[in-house]
Amino acid sequence: MKYVLSYFLLFCLCLTSCTSQKKLQTETPFKIGEASSQPYVGGREESGSGTELRIPVSLLENSDIELYEVYFRGKQVKAFVNTVDNQNMIVVRIPNNNPESSETLDLKLDTDEAVISYNEDGEMKYAKVNGIKQKQPLIYKDAPKN
Repeated sequence: MKYVLSYFLLFCLCLTSCTSQKKLQTETPFKIGEASSQPYVGGREESGSGTELRIPVSLLENSDIELYEVYFRGKQVKAFVNTVDNQNMIVVRIPNNNPESSETLDLKLDTDEAVISYNEDGEMKYAKVNGIKQKQPLIYKDAPKN
């Protein structure tokens, strides 16, 4: 009986410790477009290889929203917003040698899902991106030899 009570208390403790998990927002203060990922391979060994992830976002001009990180396929990278074809887009390159992140693994994402972390009014929030399209690999050619 003593062991049953111990196991029950341990089980209850495990349930309460799950509150540290990231809560994904169902509505975000910005719109997320159709995202895509594309593997790349450099033409030279030092160029490396990995995956480029592009997520179109429409941020409000006067908002205090700061994008922080992107969690994708077990990796965690800093989010950068660039303007591509007159559209705001998160573009991140994730090298294959980038170590896996335990935070990303805790999110239990499919290969076509990512999570964006952002700060809104001093509070860290998380938005899920679904249905990421996989594009054909981009293979860069080696530089010509002189």
